[in-house]
Amino acid sequence: MFIVSSARIRVSGVLSRGRRGVILTTTTNEISIVDSEKLGDNLIGSKVIVEGAISGMDRLRADWIGAESHPS
Repeated sequence: MFIVSSARIRVSGVLSRGRRGVILTTTTNEISIVDSEKLGDNLIGSKVIVEGAISGMDRLRADWIGAESHPS
């Protein structure tokens, strides 16, 4: 089954590289494969916020990815 949604979502988690591409793992251990043309290696291993749309059962088409900032 293929799921496509036009609704935008915002999710945060840690980016890593896997065999299927870039993986976002949330604090609740949900996993999404992130599709993005603008993703740089500098965010791998970092806590990030991803904005985009669900494009499959476990895929997130990212429009924007940024480092999660914490107030000091």
